[in-house]
Amino acid sequence: MKKIFKYTLITFLALLAISCNDEWLTPKPLSIFVPESIYIDKAGMDAVLLTMRKNLRHDFYGAANELTNELITSDLCVAGNKQTSATHNFFTQVMPTGTGQYNFFTHWDVGYNQIRNANVVISRIDAPEWSSEQDKNEILAEAYFHRAYWYYRLVHQFGDVPFLNKEYTEPKIDFYTHSRKTILNKIQSDMEFAVQWLPEAVDPGKVNRAAGNHLLAKVYLANSDFDGAISAASAAIDDGIHSLMTNRFGKYAGDDKYNIIWDLHQKENKSLAENKEALLVCQDKYGYPDAEAGGGTTSMRNYAPLWWHRIYLKDADGKAACTDARGDQQVITWGRGVGYARPSNYVNYEVWENCKADLRHDTVVNWMPMEKLLHNNPESAYYGQPVTKDYTNPIDTFQSWFPWPYYKIYIEDEERPDQPYGGHSDWYVFRLAETYLLRAEAYVWKGDMASAASDINKIRERALAPPVESSDVSIEYILDERTRELYTEEPRKCELTRIAFIMADNNMNGYSIDNFDQDNYWFDRVQDKNNFYNVGYTWGSNEFKIGAFHVLWPVPQDVIDDNQGGTINQNTGYPGVENNIPPKTEITEED
Repeated sequence: MKKIFKYTLITFLALLAISCNDEWLTPKPLSIFVPESIYIDKAGMDAVLLTMRKNLRHDFYGAANELTNELITSDLCVAGNKQTSATHNFFTQVMPTGTGQYNFFTHWDVGYNQIRNANVVISRIDAPEWSSEQDKNEILAEAYFHRAYWYYRLVHQFGDVPFLNKEYTEPKIDFYTHSRKTILNKIQSDMEFAVQWLPEAVDPGKVNRAAGNHLLAKVYLANSDFDGAISAASAAIDDGIHSLMTNRFGKYAGDDKYNIIWDLHQKENKSLAENKEALLVCQDKYGYPDAEAGGGTTSMRNYAPLWWHRIYLKDADGKAACTDARGDQQVITWGRGVGYARPSNYVNYEVWENCKADLRHDTVVNWMPMEKLLHNNPESAYYGQPVTKDYTNPIDTFQSWFPWPYYKIYIEDEERPDQPYGGHSDWYVFRLAETYLLRAEAYVWKGDMASAASDINKIRERALAPPVESSDVSIEYILDERTRELYTEEPRKCELTRIAFIMADNNMNGYSIDNFDQDNYWFDRVQDKNNFYNVGYTWGSNEFKIGAFHVLWPVPQDVIDDNQGGTINQNTGYPGVENNIPPKTEITEED
């Protein structure tokens, strides 16, 4: 008993002695994840860049994704969903207080989240002890690239927006809008620095110098610097590393059933070292720890029609022509589409008139015409025969019957193999075919149609399409060729809006920046080529309607309201524009 008391007393006195020194209360964890312990070397900075590389996927992955929004706000598509929430009528459904099922505000959120990430690197670039100026400037160059990439998108979606020039480490509610031209000038300067330091050769998913020059060419075009655009595009085209793919390669190279256009767009081939056309490819592979949540691309869901629904396509006896029975070979082959982006007749037919042997519209393996669809409902007397279309039934005609580029959107779905939506795959952000078209566009603005035709024909020759004559080249032809080459890849609304701004900035074709919201090329092109908007066509409960001021989307109202110490402008045509003030025309260190 005495021993127990003795040891207890010793323990108590020891604890009492320790308690007199409060250092023991201070936690000493093995590591603390705060900025000062992370952004101290190249590896820490590269971790932020890795997040931004992964987040490039936002545009291309998931159902009714950001790329879908770009397509339905252009000459190419409309929202295929029949639901009331689907965005059909821009006058009633695209408002500052909210948008329909195709939520345009995600572009604002994604863009600014990425810009904030880039600013962490830019603001802290001098914090590490760099082993070389090359290492430092490579990191800074890629951060500039990501910030420029998203600002290029934002100014062609929303117009004048706030420019965030640094990392903010505490709440800030006094932002001001900067003019589109001010932002373009800033990102042009940043990218002119970046292309000097971005590495020429990188691992897949990282940003190389050619991708930097590709983006810089777009920015030069937006600034009406057509010589600069030609120079930047040429730097990517002539770098000795990249080239258009003209010979068979990759997984299917030994199968004569397929062709080079098929090879170019297969998921196994996009990031191959032998694919010299890929400039920037976002990475997503099934089973990877960082695989995109929600099933990957859902490309077949977005861009293929809803052909399989029992109440839609009917046989002559009124029975369902098709079903989505699990494991049905036709379902596995064509995918369980719903047509989130329903293409216009311009995409389906007009742009392919007189296409001849163009592989991009080859109906043997690349392009899916509905005439290849078979009755797969065992209850139908027409089982196994080709499905015919009822042109008098708007449901049949609209959402369930249109062709699609099978070679681009067929992606094996490992998560839903029996009823595929379109699975995990790498995806092109930039490829050299578009670089040629950017340079061709710059030549057109300069009036050099021969050089423009030469660049266009590089792409057409690869596709076995007949060459275009220089006398037939125009901005309209450039847009047609972009449709043939880049449908389901390019952010069409941004590119069309950029061209509309070029015309207005330079007072071309009767357009002016002074009344841009009332009269612009974007709207005229949509009216001319998209056969759904403004013709009285109603799908579900909403009529397809769009106006000239929808060339720019509304700034989210909650962003404006929460910014109590400053002024973020609303775009003309939307409620709240009366509170606008002139946008800032200078970017300072404090912005």
